[in-house]
Parts: sequence; structure tokens; C-alpha cells
Amino acid sequence: MILLADQVAGRLGGGGAVDVPLGRIVFAFLLCIVVAALAILLIRQRMGKGDLNGWLRRVAPGKGAVEIVEVRRVGMHADIGVVRYGGREFLLLLHAQRPSVLREGPISADDERTA
Repeated sequence: MILLADQVAGRLGGGGAVDVPLGRIVFAFLLCIVVAALAILLIRQRMGKGDLNGWLRRVAPGKGAVEIVEVRRVGMHADIGVVRYGGREFLLLLHAQRPSVLREGPISADDERTA
């Protein structure tokens, strides 16, 4: 009976060291943190409390032909924004059914100096 108890204790761990590498544990922890952060961002965007697109624009600004001057949320599914392209300024209403141009005109000299 004592002999069997000694063999069982050796198979069930018996006080030996853990065989999992530390790098694997750290990688799994970092992966869980990244998944949790992405889940938080997705939930906030779905609830309408966070503007993920606006946050990404602030993080990685880029220069291109289209300049987004300002964007505001006017409803649960609609945004209004001012965009400059080709020396002209556009006021856009963006919603699920159909985006539309509310106003279009040339960029004034005052706006060019402040840009």
C-alpha cells in the first residue's frame, strides 16, 4: 500500500517543477490583454460611446488629397462632416440610407490661412 501511494504521488506532480516555459506564459498574457482591449473598443463603438474611426484618424494622421476638417455625430446612425477636396469644401450628411452633400463651395481665403 505504501509503495502504491509513492508511485501515485510521483505521477500526480509530486512537488516537481512546472514544465511550462515562461515565454509561453507571457505571450498568452499579452494575447489576452490585446483581445480584451479590442473587445472593449468594439463594445464602446457598438454602444455609440466611442468614435473608433475618429480615434484612429487622430492616432495615424495622414496627408492626402481629401482633408477631413471636422466630423460630428448628429444621431445614432448619422454623422455630419466638413471635407476639403480640390480647392472646394463640402458639407456632408452621412447616414445608413444614403450619404448626401448639403453644401458645396470654394474654400475662402480665411480658411486657407488657418489650415
